Amino acid sequence: MARLNTLLFLVVVALSVVALIDCLSTDRARLRSFPRGAWIVLILLCPVAGAIAWFRAGRATSSRDIHVPVAVQGAPIGPEDDPEFVKMLAARISGV
Repeated sequence: MARLNTLLFLVVVALSVVALIDCLSTDRARLRSFPRGAWIVLILLCPVAGAIAWFRAGRATSSRDIHVPVAVQGAPIGPEDDPEFVKMLAARISGV
């Protein structure tokens, strides 16, 4: 029984350490849901649940999950996406 308890303890410690190192080394743009400090506190206070939550919801795993600043999200991507530019071109073409 003592061996099982020791093994479970080591698994919990290893999971927490890996999650903590991954959280600290993840780029700020790839963080999701909470700021880094909140994730660190969650991982330290709730080792199993915090580590699992970090791996499931804390970091972006694909490029579409990466956080884009709000100022950039609303900006047109290309000239054809900007309605003002399209109106100006239409006015130039029609000769007005």
